[in-house]
Amino acid sequence: MRPMEQDTPGAEPPLTLAEIDAIRVYCRRQVTQRAAFSGAVAAIPLPFVDAAADLGLLMRLLPKISAEFDLRPEDIARQDPETQAVVFTTIKTLGDSFVGKIVTRRLIAAMLAKVGMKVAGKSMAKYAPLVGQVASASISFALMRHIGLKHVDDCYAVARARAEARLFGVEGAVIDGEAVRERGRGSYDVSRKR
Repeated sequence: MRPMEQDTPGAEPPLTLAEIDAIRVYCRRQVTQRAAFSGAVAAIPLPFVDAAADLGLLMRLLPKISAEFDLRPEDIARQDPETQAVVFTTIKTLGDSFVGKIVTRRLIAAMLAKVGMKVAGKSMAKYAPLVGQVASASISFALMRHIGLKHVDDCYAVARARAEARLFGVEGAVIDGEAVRERGRGSYDVSRKR
């Protein structure tokens, strides 16, 4: 079995499972910080300031998370066909996801439109004195955190599947350094010379 990732001169080595776990923790922390900023901006009682801030925040945050996991479109394009197949198959199982996509204002606006009721409630709530501002900030924080954490979890799932496919192979698993492939129902063939 040939390795999933080709070593090309100047290319960064593929992420290990430990690195992927560390990146997930880092990105989740970044999402919480950005969501707190979004909540603070939402408390300002000026029309559409929070919407513009949220749009700008997502335009920067989502591609940064994808880049951390090496899942930008250009990163995926540099991978070998087997790895690309694993990545695209995993992305497809996630459903509506930003993983591997170029993030545009239109894409974010469409996603925000899906959660429009919450956004509309947030926009109207901020005009009620104090309680409305607190409610608006809380909704904005929760909404941005939800969107960001979903993207982190999606990227994590794809990056982990890619790393596991590289380690265990697309068709089987490696147990104690030996390839194990399914031969039929319940029987396994351990490929090794005795």
